[in-house]
Amino acid sequence: MLEDLVRGYKVKFLKGGLLASVAVGALAVVLPAAAQETVNPDQAVTQRAPEGYEPNGITVGSFRLYPKVEAAEEYNDNIYKSNTNETDDYITKISPGLQLRSNWNRHFLQFEASSEFGIYADTNDNDYADYNLRATGRADATEALKFNGDARMQHLHEDRGGDDVATDAKEPVEYDKLTGVIGGTYKPNRFSVGLTGTVDDYDYDDNSTIGGGTDNNDDRDRTETKGEVRFGYEIQTGYEAFIKSSVNERDYDSNVDDGGVNRDSSGYKVQAGIAIDLDRLIRADLGVGWMEQDYDDQSLKDVDGYSADARIRWNITELTTLRATASRTINETTTTGASSTIGTAVGLGVDHELLRNLILNADAKYYNSDYQGISREDDKYTYSIGADYKLNRNLFGGIKLTHETRDSTNTVNEYDQNVIMVKVGGQF
Repeated sequence: MLEDLVRGYKVKFLKGGLLASVAVGALAVVLPAAAQETVNPDQAVTQRAPEGYEPNGITVGSFRLYPKVEAAEEYNDNIYKSNTNETDDYITKISPGLQLRSNWNRHFLQFEASSEFGIYADTNDNDYADYNLRATGRADATEALKFNGDARMQHLHEDRGGDDVATDAKEPVEYDKLTGVIGGTYKPNRFSVGLTGTVDDYDYDDNSTIGGGTDNNDDRDRTETKGEVRFGYEIQTGYEAFIKSSVNERDYDSNVDDGGVNRDSSGYKVQAGIAIDLDRLIRADLGVGWMEQDYDDQSLKDVDGYSADARIRWNITELTTLRATASRTINETTTTGASSTIGTAVGLGVDHELLRNLILNADAKYYNSDYQGISREDDKYTYSIGADYKLNRNLFGGIKLTHETRDSTNTVNEYDQNVIMVKVGGQF
């Protein structure tokens, strides 16, 4: 299927711009020069920085500064994720970034600044500019007691075709997201306890409509607050059983939305599971439990059901890593009549180090959205294959092919989308 996809879009894609041709040509020239070497199996394939290919960075006192810029050319055959009148376009993406990382024996502090500019060849109303500012840190009070914090400010966009994006939107919906996280863990022996508090604030901009009006997105502005406590017991080295519980408040800025509904809610989640950390072989975090979300407005359906979270990284061999994820969560929506969606996600991916500086990857993902309070259920399937190549410690490139399909009980929400992307970049 992917071979047919490449053949079908080859002519169109090469028309997309000089960047695509340069990237493919560069990869074709340099690939034969790479050679296989013994690798360190302690990390996943994609986490390794082969000797001679990791960026040097710039010394700034007791920190290291890592500048990076990436340029990608993308062909998308259905930019609006529509099942009728499909529109294709070429998108150029420019992504500069900086990372400032501490070089201390104890404690840790890191600052990040990144952005992405999307430029559409034909449909200029879809152009966007995203940015991200972040600070993360860890303070080691003692060997047993550690504190961590995370602060983040993002300006993001939603492509048209999203579940909560009006079908008459003329341009992507833009929004700001502020995130604050503070927590700590205490592990004096086999027992451990952790506390984490998280606040997410969403502020959506109104956007123009195709007919010349304006969509009101203030109904989506909200603050989500969550507190979590986690108790763990180390059964033996590399195996820890845990119980964790969280409570949340979802408070919308508007007392009622345009439909006269109050979408404020509160909920909780309880899970039990096991964490596995066998560094040379497998890392996994597996939990199952129960979740519930209760809504202030009686017209919105309260939701409960089983919850699940799973993340697995398995080094099958020194050159191949298998990745797996699964989750079941209660998510927000402003779809008329629905209180929320129950999202069930399953993903499986593999990374293979064909050469020490050439990594092949493949992913398959499934996502089910079950709308609570209305008769709608969506199934989304995403498949991708790609390759990442490092020419040297400063230059890299890659290619990726993606196919996505959404089936829905409401056929207007169904679509098929194919994307081909090539990228080149530099880091220092």
